[in-house]
Amino acid sequence: MMNKIMASVLAAGSVAAAAAQAQSSVTVYGRLDLGLRYSSNQNKNGDGRTEVMSGATSPSRWGVRGMEELGAGMKALVVLEGGINPDTGTAAQSGRLFGRTASVGLAGAFGTVTAGRQVSPVYETMPLNEPFGWANLYEDGYIYDNYTSKRWDNSLKYAGSFGAVKTALMLGLGERAGDNRAGRNAGASVSYAAGALALNGAYQQTRNAKAVADHKALTVGGSYSAEPFKFFLNYLRHSSDLTAQRNDVWATGLTYALTPRVDLVGALYYDRQKDVAGNKKSGAGMVNYKLSKRSNVYLQADYRKTDAGYASNVFDDQGFALPAGIHKRASVTVGMRHQF
Repeated sequence: MMNKIMASVLAAGSVAAAAAQAQSSVTVYGRLDLGLRYSSNQNKNGDGRTEVMSGATSPSRWGVRGMEELGAGMKALVVLEGGINPDTGTAAQSGRLFGRTASVGLAGAFGTVTAGRQVSPVYETMPLNEPFGWANLYEDGYIYDNYTSKRWDNSLKYAGSFGAVKTALMLGLGERAGDNRAGRNAGASVSYAAGALALNGAYQQTRNAKAVADHKALTVGGSYSAEPFKFFLNYLRHSSDLTAQRNDVWATGLTYALTPRVDLVGALYYDRQKDVAGNKKSGAGMVNYKLSKRSNVYLQADYRKTDAGYASNVFDDQGFALPAGIHKRASVTVGMRHQF
């Protein structure tokens, strides 16, 4: 009799464990992208530089994603994601362990509500309108990084889907006693997709410790798929109450699936600056070869040209400013990415 009872208990425990496993999951994921890059005009003498560096197709990262079914259509969600500098093995985002994302939330028929460190609305929207997406195109894609305040700490976010329309609202708390506006960020995004056409837009505003709006960014654009081609167009406007400088950035380009294994990508960028007047014109191209579903190799090249006025861009803080008297730079990268 005792043996039958024990067998029943063990069987019930096995069923419960299986049910619990089916209702929750934890996934470890990541990608490493490393390239060998040569760039001209790295100093005032026009000398070039060859370096091993983070690759061009996407930023390297690792992360943990968790989900638990709560019943009645609700889920608990968690994401922890950290950036990696694969050339040195150090952590990106100023050494933060989970500098890319650290969030927890609930999802259900009402949408998804999350809290923590999260991607800002404009920075999340722009890759949808850009052929390279979230690429590491140092001389081109990083135009956006100057203007978007990529990730917000202490943020609350709501995302919902309503048929063909998706929308998100986001608030970053400044957490300063006596002044709720100081350090506060706010923004929203909306997307529409129907067949081959996708339209996406977002607006956000960040405030510094003195409650001054230091970044105000608006982006609108979209894509149109006509296989094997996909066309992209994006506009970004950035201004600040700290300065009279305003930047208007246009980007366009396409992807072309040459074969099931080979993709071609091309893009043009134009950043027009006012007060002081200046501009940056640049372009990038890539040949991407898929070794498998998880591994690819690529050849990427980019070129930029600026005028004298653009050197005064007070928001060009990504470390790619040209040396004094230099207004052109060409670069080429050969690299490999593996995803797991």
